[in-house]
Amino acid sequence: MTNRMKIDMEFIISLKGSLAVGTGFHRGQIQRAVARGLNGMPYIPASTLKGRTRDTAVRLAIALGQDICEGPNPNTMCWGKKEKQKPHHKPLCIICRTFGSPGISSVSEQTGLIWRDAKLCDEQGKIIKRKEKQEILEPESYYYSRTNVTLSLQRGVALEKRLFTSENTIEDLHFKGRIRGWLLPNTDHAGKFTSELILLFIALKLLNFVGGSKSRGMGSCTIKLPENFLLNDEQTATSTVLEETASLQNRGGE
Repeated sequence: MTNRMKIDMEFIISLKGSLAVGTGFHRGQIQRAVARGLNGMPYIPASTLKGRTRDTAVRLAIALGQDICEGPNPNTMCWGKKEKQKPHHKPLCIICRTFGSPGISSVSEQTGLIWRDAKLCDEQGKIIKRKEKQEILEPESYYYSRTNVTLSLQRGVALEKRLFTSENTIEDLHFKGRIRGWLLPNTDHAGKFTSELILLFIALKLLNFVGGSKSRGMGSCTIKLPENFLLNDEQTATSTVLEETASLQNRGGE
């Protein structure tokens, strides 16, 4: 079994405007409602964070000349359903080693990274809870709705019967996310830190958008990484990982 590399890290997502993480469901007269927690407060689903970070990592890996699979379709990913050889005989690409792949847990005995929902917090990272009513706004105060219309790309005019109401969060909120678990590093890596860890940190640092309605100005954000994180249960400086960014390109094809 490949040696595990355990990490535990929290980070803060700061919005530069409103957030629109859709649910696909209506809420009353609102056709496009945003995700809410059980306490009614806004949050960013872990699947949204992971998906956006993975997309950023894929584009970065391609730019650096890394050889990666055709994700995120499970049929074309490493160890996917169309693999003719036994999965554990074929090495995973750097994206699948970092973000996971079909069958990775059952074959490799690795649990992979666990992404937590990003919860509403203040600028210092303190989680905001609904029960502290004397210190925070009521849940409904974090949302507003507006009416939009779909435009024709060819004609540049509003389409008929395409009027809809969307829900968004208020501007400039902060959310606290967490990633913990195990990475599946390449046994032939060189340097102090593995390529997978470096790629994950760079992708998070470069992430500047989350949620939907990007064309309408929603979801612009910055991510603040912690000064230190836990690597194999030891405090490690985040800056030391980012300092090895240039070495990732030298490992192209790893």
